[in-house]
Amino acid sequence: MASANYKASPPFLRFHFTQQEVSILLSLLLLCLAFMMPFITSTSTGTGTATATATATASDSSTKGCIKAERDALLAFKAQIIHYKAHPISSWGDQSDNCCHWAGIRCDNNTGHVFRLELQRRRPRQYYPDNYYDLDYYIWNPPKCDEWDLSGNISESLIGLQHLTYLDLSNNCFHNISIPKFLGSLENLVHLDLSSLGFTGIIPHELGNLTRLRYLKLATSYYFYERLLKVDDAEWLSGLSSLRYLSMDGVDFYGVNNVMQSLNKLRHLKSVSLVDCSMNIIPESLPHLNFTSLTFMNIERNMFDNTSISEWLFKIPNLRELYMYHDGFTGAIPSSVGNATSLQFLDLSENSGISGDMPREFGDLCNLQSLHLDDTFIGKSLEEDFRDALSGCIRRNLNVVSFKLSGLQGPLPNWLGEFRNLTMLDLSYNSFNSSIPASIGKLSRLQQLHLYGNALIGSIPSSIGNATSLQFMDLSWNGGISGDMPRGFGDLCNLQTLHLDGTFVGKSLEDFRDAFSGCIRRNLNELSFQGSSLQGPLPDWLGEFQNLTFLDLSYNSFNNPIPASIGRLPQLQVLYLYSSGLNGSIPKYLGRLSRLHSLDLSNNALTGSIPVSSGTLSGLQSLDLSNNALTGSIPVSIGRLSELEYLDLSFNDLEGSIPESLGRLSSLYVLNFRANDLNGPIPESLSQLSRLVTVGLSDNNFNYSSVITEAHLANLTNLKYLYLDHLVLNISNNWIPRFQAIEIGLSYCRVGTKFPVWLANQVNLDYLDISNTGIKDSIHDWFWNITYTMSYLSLSNNDINGRLPHRLKFQANNRVSIFLGSNHFEGSIPYFPPNVYALDLGNNSFSGIIPSDLGNFGGMQPQLTFLSLSSNDLIGIIPNSLCNLVDLVLLELSNNHIEGAIPSCWNNLTDLQYLILANNSLIGEVPNSLISSSKSLQVLHLSNNQLHGEFPSFLKKCTSMTTLALDHNNFSGNIPQSYGNLMGMINISMNGGARFSSNISEVLVITMTVSTKGEDLQYGVILSSFKFIDLSANKLSGQIPKEIVNLVGLQNLDLSCNKLSGEIPSNIGLMQSLESLNLSRNELIGSIPPGLSTINFLGSLNLSHNNLSGKIPYTKHLTTFNDPSIYAGNLYLCGAPLDKNCTSDEPTSNSQANGQEDDDNDSLPIWFYLGLMPGFVVGFWIVWGILLFKQEWRHLYFKYLDHMYDMMHVKIMIIVPKIKRWFFVMRSM
Repeated sequence: MASANYKASPPFLRFHFTQQEVSILLSLLLLCLAFMMPFITSTSTGTGTATATATATASDSSTKGCIKAERDALLAFKAQIIHYKAHPISSWGDQSDNCCHWAGIRCDNNTGHVFRLELQRRRPRQYYPDNYYDLDYYIWNPPKCDEWDLSGNISESLIGLQHLTYLDLSNNCFHNISIPKFLGSLENLVHLDLSSLGFTGIIPHELGNLTRLRYLKLATSYYFYERLLKVDDAEWLSGLSSLRYLSMDGVDFYGVNNVMQSLNKLRHLKSVSLVDCSMNIIPESLPHLNFTSLTFMNIERNMFDNTSISEWLFKIPNLRELYMYHDGFTGAIPSSVGNATSLQFLDLSENSGISGDMPREFGDLCNLQSLHLDDTFIGKSLEEDFRDALSGCIRRNLNVVSFKLSGLQGPLPNWLGEFRNLTMLDLSYNSFNSSIPASIGKLSRLQQLHLYGNALIGSIPSSIGNATSLQFMDLSWNGGISGDMPRGFGDLCNLQTLHLDGTFVGKSLEDFRDAFSGCIRRNLNELSFQGSSLQGPLPDWLGEFQNLTFLDLSYNSFNNPIPASIGRLPQLQVLYLYSSGLNGSIPKYLGRLSRLHSLDLSNNALTGSIPVSSGTLSGLQSLDLSNNALTGSIPVSIGRLSELEYLDLSFNDLEGSIPESLGRLSSLYVLNFRANDLNGPIPESLSQLSRLVTVGLSDNNFNYSSVITEAHLANLTNLKYLYLDHLVLNISNNWIPRFQAIEIGLSYCRVGTKFPVWLANQVNLDYLDISNTGIKDSIHDWFWNITYTMSYLSLSNNDINGRLPHRLKFQANNRVSIFLGSNHFEGSIPYFPPNVYALDLGNNSFSGIIPSDLGNFGGMQPQLTFLSLSSNDLIGIIPNSLCNLVDLVLLELSNNHIEGAIPSCWNNLTDLQYLILANNSLIGEVPNSLISSSKSLQVLHLSNNQLHGEFPSFLKKCTSMTTLALDHNNFSGNIPQSYGNLMGMINISMNGGARFSSNISEVLVITMTVSTKGEDLQYGVILSSFKFIDLSANKLSGQIPKEIVNLVGLQNLDLSCNKLSGEIPSNIGLMQSLESLNLSRNELIGSIPPGLSTINFLGSLNLSHNNLSGKIPYTKHLTTFNDPSIYAGNLYLCGAPLDKNCTSDEPTSNSQANGQEDDDNDSLPIWFYLGLMPGFVVGFWIVWGILLFKQEWRHLYFKYLDHMYDMMHVKIMIIVPKIKRWFFVMRSM
């Protein structure tokens, strides 16, 4: 019987306890343990102390609780360390001799030996706010040591800590020293972390002696794109026989060919990370694979020479995670991938050369949970090329699939719905061109769906409502997604983030009312419809999303005010409505959004004042109201936004003074009030904003009524960007700023007549503009030392004198723009490096020749795009080396004393748009090699030279031409008809093809003088886009081509002082953009076309000294020209504004004298028309009446006709045979 073998349980085990009783018993047990713990600890400590004391007494070499030799070793280590009082190491030895109680040290309770030393940096580093997200800043600027760092040297005294098992010095500041070799003598080390210390040089091979080491981290950051730590031979790694964990990210392994072979000898190795190590060698095979314990391998961001993926990587038996991102692999993934059955995570992203067929064996990776193949299999089809590889048991556990940036094409396959455990699907930035398949609704566990940046079309399937686990969905930038948004959206109760940027183009948010009703409103945190060109008003139901924290509706066309419903979003933290066509005023109820930390309403048409209630947004960190039409003053209440970091009110119509309360914004680092109507004094309270990085006050209405003093800038120690204008700088010459700026713009400020010496310590400047500042001084030599880092320098429009250095030097990685025009610099043109992009030395006193090596940079590619040497005293010829400047867009050499012919080497300058050589002594013809630049050439200005030859025929191909000035030369010939096809002058609004950045075009205005009616008019051809043709004072002949009226965008036409003949084109009234017309001193004939009176913009007209005739069409706009001299020298013109009336005894026209009829019928008397018809009737019946009634005359008339017919018949019969014989003879020849 079974009960015979039954053993009774103890009585307390036979009781049945309830769950509540069990909880009470456990609580009592924990209380008892807590009560007994002090006694247990004291007993243990007493035992350890007794043991340590006994040891100390025996050896006579220790103090209580700490071994003296190890204490001395630690103090010797401290002595060579540079540290601050704030660092815990500073207290070593000050208050206690027991080193076991010192910060960062742990001793064995039994022996007293130091076994653990933890001195890693424990606080994150701080950076300037503007660099916080700038990765380049971290690379080019090593972290600075501060009070939480250790630096100096690592003392060899640490050898005395022979019982040390754990050493962590990571994230300190031991820059520019090597890893000490003696660390290889600490044979008991189990854990060694020397990461991110700034060590340099070769890693010592002695570390290979640490046979007990299990954890080794030597990962390092690298600065200036240079890896500081290097490995020359990896054999020492094989000595770490106990190693489990290895991290050497950022260490330079370039050229080392035994890395994997050495690691393969470590049979206990579980994790290896060699990220970004410049490794270029990975073996194709390993003779004996010993990675039996390896579960994690990360070798991403290396660039291996052998481009195919090594098969042995997939034969590591227990490997679970394999990262090979951005390693330069190409070719097919080997079929051996099917052997990696333990693999759970695989990342082969950004190996764009991976191609071929995806092996079917992928389907055998039953344990695979995460697959990343971004930027691989470029141009493949997911539907056709991956169906087989992604079938099988891989579908069972796969959670994450990412094919981002792979250029995949074709439709999204229906079989995606078979991955029932999928939690994230990322197929963004591809070229899928189908609709979203309905099977997507089968993914009931899907949490993240990324499909942005494709070419998806059609409607979102209603089955999307079945994917109830969705938390994140991004369908942005699929412009073809349209139709109605399915009502099933409202059932996505767990959806937190929804991005539909650039979709449903042209719809109204009101169309989505039903889709956004339901439980979706409960949890949605982020909603973005950026760039969808949505129309209509913002709907009131937006206020129902009570948990919404992020709303982005920017780049739309609402054309309505901001609705009140926005003020009902209590959790809203980010509101972006910029560039959305909003109008009206900023509503006061935005002040209710108490959690708001970022508000951007820029680039709209908002009017009115900034509401005072904005000062209640106490958590606001960023406020951008720029590019609106806001008026009024800056509210004082803004000073209550104590968390504000970014404030941009630029490009509005704000007036008044800057409020003192801004000085309370202690967190502010960007202050931009540019382009308003602000005036009044600049408050000194701004000096309290010590975190300020950017200050922009330019383009306001200060009008030199406001003064900036040293007090304003005294505390701005973080200032990097300073933009002021029309202010007075009251700063002493010996002032030393406490900031190191990157950009300083002081254009149109009054800085004094002396050159500002306070710039001397600004050694990091990239941008400096002190143009138009009234400086009347020479430049100090130190200035050319601080310009080395600059990419933009403008000193133009001052009275600066002296000479430039013989060689201008700038950093090689900068593209440099230099504007020194309109000063009094003298001497020769300096040498400048090939990375100079723009150089303006115009309107100075430079002399000598243009250097013959200008454009020759010893094989280096010149970047010069803009070169102006105009208005100097240069002599000599134009050197052929200028033709080496293949990127040249503008060349201006006007107003010098240059002679000789224009070089004929322009073939390579295909981007040349502006060629200005006016007012020199150039001779010869315009070279045909300019035809290479004909398609891009917009401005050709060769006026006032001695050029000759036929009118340049190649110019007819300059379809972009907007300005042609060849006046005051000796050109001859006809103006070709094809000049009516110059598209740049046909278009009324210019195409604006200049490749200058905005800051260059702000500095540059090329002036051209247009003489009309004795008046010289100045035009800036780049900034004003003025279009004109000036061919005056040449020897041109022939007629004005009638096709010229096609140039409807032309603003000035001057053909005066030539030998042009014929008539003024009758359709000249089509040239409605004409502002100035000068056809004087030619040989034109005929009447003035009446259409000339319809050109309403015409402001200057000169038709004098021709042979024009007839009545002046003094109507409409021509009545504004009352000066008779406009028509002087035309003897046969009459009518107002001339004193000569058009009477009947007046010769009708000069053309009648040549047998031609006058078109001006208004000069004939009325009786001429009254007598015309009766005269015709009387004359007709006199002739035919006689023939009708007088038989004799009728017979004689018809007899005469018969005689004439016979005579003509005979002559024809004689002549025709002769002609036939002549043709026969000619053909036989």
